[in-house]
Amino acid sequence: MAVFALIGAAAFGCSQRPQAPPLTNDAVYQNDKAGLRFLAPAGWSIASRTDLPRGELTRPILLVAYFQTAGEKPAEFDLFAMDLAESTDLGQYLAEHRVGPEKWKVKPQPAEVQVGGAAATRYSMTAGSGKDELHREATAIRRGGRVFFFIVTFSPRDDDHRDQIRRVIDSAAWTK
Repeated sequence: MAVFALIGAAAFGCSQRPQAPPLTNDAVYQNDKAGLRFLAPAGWSIASRTDLPRGELTRPILLVAYFQTAGEKPAEFDLFAMDLAESTDLGQYLAEHRVGPEKWKVKPQPAEVQVGGAAATRYSMTAGSGKDELHREATAIRRGGRVFFFIVTFSPRDDDHRDQIRRVIDSAAWTK
C-alpha cells in the first residue's frame, strides 16, 4: 500500500512543475498575468509562448514570438517584457543592450504613438548591410515599472509585414 501512495505522490509532484502554455495559432493573444491582449497576426505562425514569471524582470523576457516565411525574407514579431526604471531612456537602452538575439543600431527621431490608450514610442533600427540588411521597429510601452517591447523584424523592402504588425500593435488592449 505504501508503494502505491509513493507512486501517487510522485505523479502528483511531477504535475506541479511550471509549464509553457500550448502553442496554438489563436486569433487573439491574451496574457492575463501581463494584462494584455491583441489580435494575433493573421497568417503568421506562433514560434514561442511563455507565461510572465513572478518577481522582477531584470532582463527582457520573451512572452510570445510569431514568424512569417512568405515574402522576400522571413519576418518575426516578438513581445518582450522587462522591468526598467522610469528614468531609463528606452532609445538609449535599445542602442546599448540586446532585446532579442542581435544588437541593432537605433535610428534618430523615434515616433510617439498610442497603443491601447497608453503612450508609446516607436524606434526604428537596422542591422547588417547590403543584401543582409534587416530593419526592426520596437514599439515600447511603459506600464508601471514594466516596459513591453513589441518588436517586428523585416526586410527593408517588406513594408507589408511591418504594416501588418503595426495593425496588430494598434489592436492591443490592456486588461488591468
